[in-house]
Amino acid sequence: MHSKPVITPKQRINSIDALRGFALIGIMLLHCMERFDLTYVPVVESPFWQAVDTFVFDSMSFLFAGKSYAIFSLLFGLSFFMQMDSQAAKGYNFRGRFLWRLTLLLVFGYINGLVYLGEFFAVYAILGVFLIPLYKVPSKWLVVLCVLLFLQIPAVISFISLLENNVPNQPTAAVVYMNHLYDLCAQRFTDCTFGGVIEFNLWKGQLAKLLWVFNNYRYLQLFGLFIAGMLIGRMGIHKSEEKMVKYSRMVLPYSIVWFIAFYAIVLLLPVLGVEGFALSVGKTLFKTYANLGMMMIYICGFTLLYYRYNGRNVMDRIAPVGRMSVTNYMAQSMVGVTLFYGFGANLAVEFNYLQSLLVGIVFCFIQVGYSNWWMKRFYYGPIEWLWRTLTWFAKVPLLRK
Repeated sequence: MHSKPVITPKQRINSIDALRGFALIGIMLLHCMERFDLTYVPVVESPFWQAVDTFVFDSMSFLFAGKSYAIFSLLFGLSFFMQMDSQAAKGYNFRGRFLWRLTLLLVFGYINGLVYLGEFFAVYAILGVFLIPLYKVPSKWLVVLCVLLFLQIPAVISFISLLENNVPNQPTAAVVYMNHLYDLCAQRFTDCTFGGVIEFNLWKGQLAKLLWVFNNYRYLQLFGLFIAGMLIGRMGIHKSEEKMVKYSRMVLPYSIVWFIAFYAIVLLLPVLGVEGFALSVGKTLFKTYANLGMMMIYICGFTLLYYRYNGRNVMDRIAPVGRMSVTNYMAQSMVGVTLFYGFGANLAVEFNYLQSLLVGIVFCFIQVGYSNWWMKRFYYGPIEWLWRTLTWFAKVPLLRK
């Protein structure tokens, strides 16, 4: 292996960048609905508009909650494989450099987390470390590991234990403390300075996020999605339009059936008499199963629209959003907390769900606009360029000639 890498602007796959951009837009819209983790439920005086508001929240949760982040996570695993594969083709072992790259992502994530406790880059960086030793593991074993992770066996055991009354049907101490931290966040962030937000997020905000990942067994699904993305890379699906279309057509009907089956279970749990904390655990578990199906419906549908049903012209507009995803994600955090927290416009208190959604839509249009403007002039987004420069400790071209 050669010791020196070749640093050049890489060829991009527009459909994948557009899919990543779509996921980011979904994340922004959902975060606006959630008021960037401020858990206030707006009260609308008119019964009609209250019903509309509830419908808006439920619809956006159905469309994006657990799905947008899943797409983003799958693409993270695919990106890992593409980077390793690209550098291997140049005769360079990228493992150590990728570990350093993850360290930088952890720093970016922590900085972003000081502003918004719900950010996920730090979690990606921690879990991403475990991808490195798996790079050369045979695919058959990765498939087995991926399935086991998606099953979320600890969550299954917890759910069965609650149903059989082997443990009290009430939240665990970790869940109680996590809820306390989020309630504390909602109380403080509507009436504090920007410095107060950072002070809370230095430790308590980071802890709340990690407890959420742990209590909801999200780390299992996340890492499973990373591995699934790596497996897609190994199959070379991303390298061929024909393969992407072929597999999308093949997988789409199964994904629809999968989603319907598991979402039906979510709806049936209370009918079957499941209640208390067992109901919460069961709904979370089966929703994560269902979300995998919905994720694949989005990916397959998006791919077919892009390549076979004349969606390319529209979807290419959001590709730059995905191309500078780190910059855009961090921008969403800064703009979002400024709009919704007390040190800024305090919209978490002032706006209902519908108004919050409209704010998100406007900001997404702005992101699409400035991302297109930026990428016409530069090879990378600002944070992407910084990340790449620090990764290689070398001068990386930014301005297009």
